[in-house]
Amino acid sequence: QGVEVQTDYVPLLNSLAMYGWQLTCVLPTPIVKTNREGNLSTKQIVFLQRPSLPQKAKKESKVNNL
Repeated sequence: QGVEVQTDYVPLLNSLAMYGWQLTCVLPTPIVKTNREGNLSTKQIVFLQRPSLPQKAKKESKVNNL
């Protein structure tokens, strides 16, 4: 009651999306800190992944470039 949760992963996700990374999961941790204004902050674990090319496709592209 009376608690507002603020998270902003957009800048992080936009910067990593350029390299093919995608957000898969966010896990909250039990770590809670209070700042001078009395606001609480928590730490979270962010899992990212990016697709990989099959090994066969990588080898074929190298052979075609030679």
